[in-house]
Amino acid sequence: MSGVMDAWENTRLPTAYLSRYCLEGSDGRTILNYAQWTNSDAHRAFAANPQNQQTLGNAIQGLFTAGPPGRYTLHRSIALREAAVRYFTTASYDTEDSATARELADQLAARSTAAAPSELIAEHFHISEDGQRLYVLSAHEAEPAETTPRFRPYRGLARRWPVVT
Repeated sequence: MSGVMDAWENTRLPTAYLSRYCLEGSDGRTILNYAQWTNSDAHRAFAANPQNQQTLGNAIQGLFTAGPPGRYTLHRSIALREAAVRYFTTASYDTEDSATARELADQLAARSTAAAPSELIAEHFHISEDGQRLYVLSAHEAEPAETTPRFRPYRGLARRWPVVT
């Protein structure tokens, strides 16, 4: 993971880049790569640049990926309380379309607000560009009791503000 983050830190990033975080899976093999851009087109242009492909491609060659990166838009977030984030969990749901994904996200957010586990701090609900997947990233103060894969913060790279162009 360090090599990947080093490569990102040494790459000239466009103003549309906001942040990237690597989260280390509890199984010791899985990495959750969470990147934020101002828009998908800017990310596509950056990824299509041959120089970026070579620089970043060399860094990630040794990593295993289960599939292409997904592009999601944040639908909503709920913050239950302030505390230090020590773990993240993820969940994904197949949906018919964006309207169904939004409805499911709103139902899950209401459930979390009403009866959240004590270690849950916040949840972020993301909808895939095609509307056929809802992805939930949950932040926890302590190790969650559930058996889903857990991720620990590893390293991040956020844009320093203000951006000078």
